Amino acid sequence: MPVPSQTDLTYFMLLQSDIQLLQLRSQNTEFLLKADAFLIENTRKDTIFAQISIAMHNFMKPALCAIFLTLAVSLPIPAQNYRQDISKNRERAAGVYHYYEYAETPSTPAPKGYEAFYISHYGRHGSRYHQKGSYFRDAISILDSARTLNRLTPEGILLSKQLDTVWQEHQGMFGMLTELGGNEHREIAKRMFDHYRTVFSKERTEVDCVSSYFPRCIISMTNFTTSLLEEACRNAVGGLSLHFVTGPKYMDYLSMNLQYDKELNMLENSIATHLRDSLYQTSRLLDAIFKDKTFADGMVKDPIRFMRQIYRAGSISPNLISHPDIFSHFTDDELIRLWIPENASLYFGFGVSKEAGSQTEKIAKPLIKDFIEKADAAIRSDSRRAADLRFGHDTGILPLIGTIGIKGMEQRWTSATVHEHWASYSMIPMGSNFQMIFYKNKSGDVIVKMLYNEKETTIPAVKAWKGTYYKWNDLREYLLKVMNAIGDDGMVTDTAEKERTGI
Repeated sequence: MPVPSQTDLTYFMLLQSDIQLLQLRSQNTEFLLKADAFLIENTRKDTIFAQISIAMHNFMKPALCAIFLTLAVSLPIPAQNYRQDISKNRERAAGVYHYYEYAETPSTPAPKGYEAFYISHYGRHGSRYHQKGSYFRDAISILDSARTLNRLTPEGILLSKQLDTVWQEHQGMFGMLTELGGNEHREIAKRMFDHYRTVFSKERTEVDCVSSYFPRCIISMTNFTTSLLEEACRNAVGGLSLHFVTGPKYMDYLSMNLQYDKELNMLENSIATHLRDSLYQTSRLLDAIFKDKTFADGMVKDPIRFMRQIYRAGSISPNLISHPDIFSHFTDDELIRLWIPENASLYFGFGVSKEAGSQTEKIAKPLIKDFIEKADAAIRSDSRRAADLRFGHDTGILPLIGTIGIKGMEQRWTSATVHEHWASYSMIPMGSNFQMIFYKNKSGDVIVKMLYNEKETTIPAVKAWKGTYYKWNDLREYLLKVMNAIGDDGMVTDTAEKERTGI
């Protein structure tokens, strides 16, 4: 284990002595996050000091702002677009649980003489139910008990009934696709066909479909391909030949598992926990839903956990048929404070973050290989492949786009302040999808453009040929370079000798 430098030890001693004197908690959210980011980024370099940092985050939070005042004032604060985004549509505060939002955007015409002939795609499952009842069960129990004792305000009674509604709709459906999720995939498929009709021709009729074995992904695939077939029939296109597969072995590239990293897990939990402790303001909500503060204090032993459970129920609610407006019980500022830690935690684990990116990118390696190999096969003159469709999870597509560095993911940020640069509700909502559209001319020259969530995107590290179009050979060379630079250590393939259902 590396030994901390004298500078580090002196620094920690100063912090320790300052903590005895400073009991100031900052009310400036942005300031506190800047201080946290500085601490996390600089302590990650040394294992011992990182552990000291984690202890500080867990037990010495009130002093952080004053301690880091001189460090934070020199850090620039960028435009906070997330505030505007969430104010315009408060349901975006759901982050990774947010439903798919589509808006028509300009499409760059293909260069003269080029025609689309093949699509390579990865889609996250559509909107779904929560995976576990434990995400919000305890909050329901607390409110139900308080309602029985007549200790809730009218707003508290409404909230209790809304949570009960969400709970009832989840019964027998945990982790499954909702009706909205199925429709999201039907609409994405319809637009794919409408925009790239030349791909689905008499010459190319094969569509290969690979899905995660989780039911929400299989049902997403079913909705997507059914819509694709309907469009083909409606437009008198020759019959498409669809091939479907699923199974644990396909997860080895759709969403590769990695060995558990105790240190990274400890750091991620520390960041998320500290952000919640620093940002959550529970008193207004408790005052609004309970008649008596003393009763509330006795009933709600962990206000942060209670508030987070209500937030989680509100995050999934827009995906449901009943759709009770649980977010109406939060102010805009509270929703932002609830969203920031979840955004940070997701980005840390799967967004190729500054802290864990060298680990996360390993998930993308086999998926990049699959994209390259299937494209090479489809490009051959004797191929009848129109599209390769993959259906998986946020834990597969997010490492992919971060590792190859599409626009908006080309930099690696520190998780504690990533909300200033990156927002889960726009970068990885339900139904998120990555599409590579291949074009060729009569000479057989192949070019590619990429779409992320159906909007044209680029890879800033690679020089485009024309506009948003890349020469396939240039893009392929870059993808191979990225893939080959990633090690294989820590990857875990499926070797279980038993049936897996995904439930």
